[in-house]
Amino acid sequence: MEHDAPSQHAPPTAAHDDGAVDDWARDDAEPSHRHEAGPSHVYDAGPSHSHCPEPSHRFGADAAAHPAPPAEGVNGIQSPLQSMELKTNAAAHEDVQMVAEEEEEKKRHLNVVFIGHVDAGKSTAGGQILFLSGQVDDRTIQKYEKEAKDKSRESWYMAYIMDTNEEERLKGKTVEVGRAYFETENTRFTILDAPGHKSYVPNMISGASQADIGVLVISARKGEFETGYERGGQTREHVLLAKTLGVAKLIVVINKMDEPTVQWSKERYDEIEGKMVPFLKSSGYNVKKDVQFLPISGLCGANMKTRMDKSICSWWDGPCLFEVLDRIEVPLRDPRGPVRMPIIDKYKDMGTVVMGKLESGTIREGDSLLVMPNKSNVKVVGINLDEKKVRRAGPGENVRVKLSGIEEDDIMAGFVLSSVGKYILQEKLICLL
Repeated sequence: MEHDAPSQHAPPTAAHDDGAVDDWARDDAEPSHRHEAGPSHVYDAGPSHSHCPEPSHRFGADAAAHPAPPAEGVNGIQSPLQSMELKTNAAAHEDVQMVAEEEEEKKRHLNVVFIGHVDAGKSTAGGQILFLSGQVDDRTIQKYEKEAKDKSRESWYMAYIMDTNEEERLKGKTVEVGRAYFETENTRFTILDAPGHKSYVPNMISGASQADIGVLVISARKGEFETGYERGGQTREHVLLAKTLGVAKLIVVINKMDEPTVQWSKERYDEIEGKMVPFLKSSGYNVKKDVQFLPISGLCGANMKTRMDKSICSWWDGPCLFEVLDRIEVPLRDPRGPVRMPIIDKYKDMGTVVMGKLESGTIREGDSLLVMPNKSNVKVVGINLDEKKVRRAGPGENVRVKLSGIEEDDIMAGFVLSSVGKYILQEKLICLL
């Protein structure tokens, strides 16, 4: 009789806790239900594991007094999901904050093309700028000095910073458009080192087409200025091409002023300026507003980052090159306008990548754009700026944009990356020959 009493009370207990017992029983009998509720690892390593009651408390007479275990199992599922949601929200907040910080801290960006006759010292001046702005360390300079000395070209070592391939270093002539970056207090600059030899004029055009301002480098050495300025020289041709390609501002640096045939002579400086001013006017430049003359020495860095020492040149009271670059004014571009990016080059790198200067608008990852004139719909899947991956790029930037939805063979230099809603319509092309 003592054994019968519990059996009489057992059915009500089971009936009272049908849901609890059945739920836990189903977990053992039907494991597929567990996968519908959530991943199995939640039960193995989730927060509910450490708070679960012992198995003896799950069944029997105490089951009615402890209806919590199923609820705790649900909480164990919800807790990781809530944690994941919080992490996702935090990551999204960090992304927004990072973009905001990038926009607030962003300096203006200018593309500077170095143009002029061959051997005027363009690459040397560009290399000196990088050295003075801290982009190149002393150890690298010493390595280039030794390399140049071994080739009996001691004065070429600064040019090696910009002329990176062996062909250019052997010949002492820039072939491809060199590209480098430096910053001043208010501006980020991209240096475009254009070749000066007449055989590489197409490459010079490619560099000048990406520029906002130009630095015309003229050699003050006896005979070198005359060679570049007279008929057949590249000084005049480069000025005309730069103006035609939209380079509105020009800094004319008279280089090699420390050369023994010049020795910082004011007469030589005035002679060169006197010949260049009428030609610049005839080329369409407003000399008073758009042109700045200054003497420099690219090899020793005089009057480049800091103003000229009076002991070197007593007659010059004007600014140095860095000052002129930092305060130069260029027309503002509209970051909210339609996207306009002429494509200058393309290549394949885990997808189709196009290169060019963003003339108008802003490109962001995930944007849907058109490649004109074929009206090919593409999607932006990556943006690289100054060798760094970014989420957005504004007008005036030289960018590499990775696209999906188009093959490399379907793009040619001269095509334009454009907004979907405001693409370029061209009905007629008129060529003046």
